[in-house]
Amino acid sequence: MIFLDAHLHFYSAYDRDSFFDAFADQAARLAPDASTCAAFVMLREAQKTLGRMLAITTRLGQRWQRAPDPAPGTCLMYDGQREILLIAARQIAARERVELLGLFTEAEIPDGLSLAETNRRLREAGALPALAWGLGKWLFPRSRAVRAMIDAAEPGSLLVCDSALRPAFWGQPRLMRRARKKGLRLLYGSDPLPRAGEEAVAGRYASLIEADLGEGDPATSLRQLLLDRSVAITPVGRRHGLPGTLARIG
Repeated sequence: MIFLDAHLHFYSAYDRDSFFDAFADQAARLAPDASTCAAFVMLREAQKTLGRMLAITTRLGQRWQRAPDPAPGTCLMYDGQREILLIAARQIAARERVELLGLFTEAEIPDGLSLAETNRRLREAGALPALAWGLGKWLFPRSRAVRAMIDAAEPGSLLVCDSALRPAFWGQPRLMRRARKKGLRLLYGSDPLPRAGEEAVAGRYASLIEADLGEGDPATSLRQLLLDRSVAITPVGRRHGLPGTLARIG
């Protein structure tokens, strides 16, 4: 079993030990039998690579250290007892003001391109694209761009990523249901914001994958599992209530 936060950020405002402690504690509570605790860490336009992002946050005396990388585009963090597998991904804001995630890539793709062009460049870079849910971004005029992308997608070409920012009382959005009917897989992630204190959100809402990573490159193994529709992926944890959501987007 794999505990996977599919939408994680690590910002300079965070205390690194507190961030990884929070993630490991959430994983132990929500998935005590998980053989692997992992996360897609979103790189933004100014961030080059996952390894570089971690290197510039390294300080003397930190408990969480970086182990030898298991494979390109991955990092392994450990505190002497617990391990967290980090996998590089990109978050890109398209011209339509919809966010697209590029899983399994560090390729630099600028914000502001059309959704179609962003998707094309991600696929050319070997990424697995995922539409990120966002409050307002899946509603009103912007919902048309989301719907068009879902309608054009084939199973295995696009994933959808739910977020802890979607209020807990809010049932599954219509477009998310539409994606599921088309055979697109859903992932779940915590999506913390760039301010101090949000470290505690890491791992709050995540994906539970009913399989284990194979030998060799963990990113390759995970990608195969995400695309295998016989492997169950379910949400675990809790999304924020309405006050918590509004406080985070205000």
